[in-house]
Amino acid sequence: MTNNWKYALLVAAMFPTAAAFAQSGDQGRRAVDLERYQEAKSIYKSQLNNKKADNAYFALGDVYLRTENVDSAAYYFNQGLAKNSKSAINMVGLGKVELEKGNRAAAEKHFDNAMKRGKKDAYVLASIGEAYIEAPNATEQDYNKAVEYLKQAVERDKNNAEAYVLLGDAYLKLNNGGQAMTSYDRATQLNDKFAKAHLKRGQLYTSSRNYNEAEEAYKKAIEVDPNYAPAYSDLGELYYFAGQYDRALSTFKQYMDMAENTPATRAKYASFLFLTKDYEGTLNEAQEVLKTEPSNKTMNRLLAYSYLELGKPEEALKAMENYLTMADTSTLIASDYEYYGKILGRNNQSAKAIQNLEKAIEMDPSKAELYYDLANQYAREKQFDKAVEVYNKKQEKLGASNTDYFHLGNAYMLAEQYDKADETYKKITDANPTYAYAHIWRARAQSNLDPETEQGLAKPHYEEFIKLTEGEKEKYKKELIEANTYLGYYFYLKGERENAIKHWTEVKTLDPTNTQAETALAEINKTPGTKKKR
Repeated sequence: MTNNWKYALLVAAMFPTAAAFAQSGDQGRRAVDLERYQEAKSIYKSQLNNKKADNAYFALGDVYLRTENVDSAAYYFNQGLAKNSKSAINMVGLGKVELEKGNRAAAEKHFDNAMKRGKKDAYVLASIGEAYIEAPNATEQDYNKAVEYLKQAVERDKNNAEAYVLLGDAYLKLNNGGQAMTSYDRATQLNDKFAKAHLKRGQLYTSSRNYNEAEEAYKKAIEVDPNYAPAYSDLGELYYFAGQYDRALSTFKQYMDMAENTPATRAKYASFLFLTKDYEGTLNEAQEVLKTEPSNKTMNRLLAYSYLELGKPEEALKAMENYLTMADTSTLIASDYEYYGKILGRNNQSAKAIQNLEKAIEMDPSKAELYYDLANQYAREKQFDKAVEVYNKKQEKLGASNTDYFHLGNAYMLAEQYDKADETYKKITDANPTYAYAHIWRARAQSNLDPETEQGLAKPHYEEFIKLTEGEKEKYKKELIEANTYLGYYFYLKGERENAIKHWTEVKTLDPTNTQAETALAEINKTPGTKKKR
């Protein structure tokens, strides 16, 4: 799916795309498309002594490269060249290895050598294009190079649907959705039974939030190839984000039944369980895989996440720190810092929690929840001014809701900036004058601005709260006791005996055991009509 989706973020950093390019009729390529990597390896290994062994060595190395085994990939590319020193496609393979290592100059040298021998070969041209699309930390320049090579590929072979799909991928990386869809459409025109092309159309529709068209495209992929596992995976995700959880789970289970039982596919399944809040299921799946593959990064990540969601912060901390020891810093995603920050906070390590939550916001400033978590950690450290800064930053970045005004107002209260708190709460009462709780919040702020109750600044807000909650005394019992206590004391100070008795009696009615009300009423009745000096 597109990298903007939370599901993709959980797994994409750990498992590469399965978009392998290969020549038409290649059963090994189909196995890769179906995410059956062991099957693909077996198919290609059986072809190493064929006349077209060059392509088999390259394809086998490519499978290893896609399953994060760079050394084995390089071995097979070199073996292909040992068998045929003029093998352009295996020169491309070595270039892909160098890109994976971040050695662009060395990669381009291999690609140049490949072009000297295979510049008329659409397979070679498209494979170089694909290499630039999938290069780690690829740049706009890389994607433009990919477009150049892929355009040459389709000029050499105008009926090559695979190359058109890759060209669409390159355009998509350049944020040119129109050209991407044109390329995918061309692929389906050339071969309407090409499930991957329909899948790509679905993914593009998904990224542009055209969910109805996306669903139709995924269903078309399944119609033309009922065993095409990736289409079930993406359709399941689509149903999940549409809130159709039962359909999502059943569709994703179909994907699991078809895909190869590997750590990669199980990681996808565990990620899907996590999204549907089946944290026990996620934990069990992760633990099973880790028994045989303890260094599986995705499963270690999900193990830590699930422990936190299940309310086990100590186990979560241990799992998270284990995950972080094996993950390259460059592969960490925003949710890693988010969860580590939350886990540290739950383990009373607020200072470190703050550092990680700030990093999470830096990576994903669009997630409102992160600002709340960070502000809470600052509040725990009694850095209330910092909490205020965080809430203001959230409003600047993402706008403000009544919830934001509530949190900001509370932060101002903790920072003892009561005038700012009241100013913030006022934004809620201005927008929603009948929202009772907002009047309580304003009353508290005003009360702190008038600690001796001489001016009665909180009086109108407490009175408005009582008016708005008439008939719902049980629901607002605690706050009504607070409001009537304030008003009872205020009227007592002002010498308004009947009003004072009225409110203290209401406190007593709401809470018959309230000793403060008993004392106040006794004092008032002791000296009728006289205001007691403070």
